[in-house]
Amino acid sequence: MNEITHQDAQRAAMLLMASIKSVAFYPQAHPAVRQPLDELAGIFNEMFQERSEIHLGVVEGVLFLGNNLFVAPNSSVAELAERLIEKGLFAMTIVAGVDAGDLFFFASLLARKNFPAGLVFEELSKKGVTAIKYGIDEERDENFAEEGDQAAVRTYHDALNAVRGTMKDIESGRIPASDRINEVVDNMVSLTIKDHTTLLGLAMIKDYDNYTFNHSVNVGILAVALAAYLGMDRETLCDTNTAGLLHDIGKIKIEKAILNKPGKLSGDEYEEMKKHVEKGAEIVKEMENIHPRVTDAVLGHHIKYNRSGYPEWARTRDFDQLAEILAVADCYDAITTLRSYNSPAPPKTALDVMRRVSGTSLNIDLVEKFAEMMGEYPVGTLVRLDSNEIALVVKPHPQESSEAAVKIIIDAEGNTLEKPRLVSLAGKDGGRYATIVALVDPLLKNIDVSRYFLT
Repeated sequence: MNEITHQDAQRAAMLLMASIKSVAFYPQAHPAVRQPLDELAGIFNEMFQERSEIHLGVVEGVLFLGNNLFVAPNSSVAELAERLIEKGLFAMTIVAGVDAGDLFFFASLLARKNFPAGLVFEELSKKGVTAIKYGIDEERDENFAEEGDQAAVRTYHDALNAVRGTMKDIESGRIPASDRINEVVDNMVSLTIKDHTTLLGLAMIKDYDNYTFNHSVNVGILAVALAAYLGMDRETLCDTNTAGLLHDIGKIKIEKAILNKPGKLSGDEYEEMKKHVEKGAEIVKEMENIHPRVTDAVLGHHIKYNRSGYPEWARTRDFDQLAEILAVADCYDAITTLRSYNSPAPPKTALDVMRRVSGTSLNIDLVEKFAEMMGEYPVGTLVRLDSNEIALVVKPHPQESSEAAVKIIIDAEGNTLEKPRLVSLAGKDGGRYATIVALVDPLLKNIDVSRYFLT
């Protein structure tokens, strides 16, 4: 089954909002009402060619339609989200057979002030409108979420294989083909456009036996998430993601003894290691169908914000913002990763470290945007709730960063759950499930947080 495209979902949301506005002033037969309703009904009918129902609503302040989340909505989509929240319409189902008349009556009810969800669907029922229903079947919704998680995990493994294959080509003396990288980037960007947090949890996976591959994919995820959060266009997201996946590709040209050395490098070894940015840029420059800005970002991701980094000869060169985005992503993954000379920092601590080096090593504005994106409790943070449960933050709240979605992994009695429970700390009715009261060190609890993003 083909997914509902983001473009179609956005158009449908915009048409629904346009209809809500127009029905307040004109009858159904007026062109200002009839035209958007007819187009909206047509879009829904196209969607129903491959499915029997469409889900619409708001989750954690973000509008969704089908499998599309509008994290950075345009004004019309944002207005629709606000209208649904105001009415208390957090989840509804539109079924095959809905027509312009059904949609007109629905839009008319949404246009009325102080008209809550219960009355909306009571009136729809009185009018015999059965194609627009309140709520979403819980089992179906859970299956949908699981399918989305599986797609993200598949894409993550595809990215690992693409990076691994590219580096094997280089080891064999071949100029790598860009097809594998471009294909996986297209998938990663599509997932990120729908929801910039979709892949963030997977960046917490740390494979120390395949560090270079794993680190490259993690930086690609973090970089493209930040670029999406900044509102960059799809082409720029693709270039940012590609640069992240390839930023350390030059390390394949560094001696294995230096690359895999436990402990800190000697002065000469460090000088040799520094050459990986130039070697990487040379490789990327030879690859077909890779934008020159990617080459530039690979060259400049260690140049530092105050230009005290390397390569020294490029310090006076003007670099695209992509290089600074890579530097932020690279720094975060490095700090949260166990190294022979450094213990891994929890996500929240990593952000504090990054703030301390912002303005010198990192762009201070990008660090603050990155921290804002990650939320008060970043994805991958282990926390204790006031319910005495221990949970893993799996999704930051898009508007109020202190409100996260978490997986409960240890219950109030201290028992590890066989199947973690996904909950939102902020309740849909204005209440709340629980409050975070403390951070928990996963090492002390012997918890590998990455496995909860793979299942």
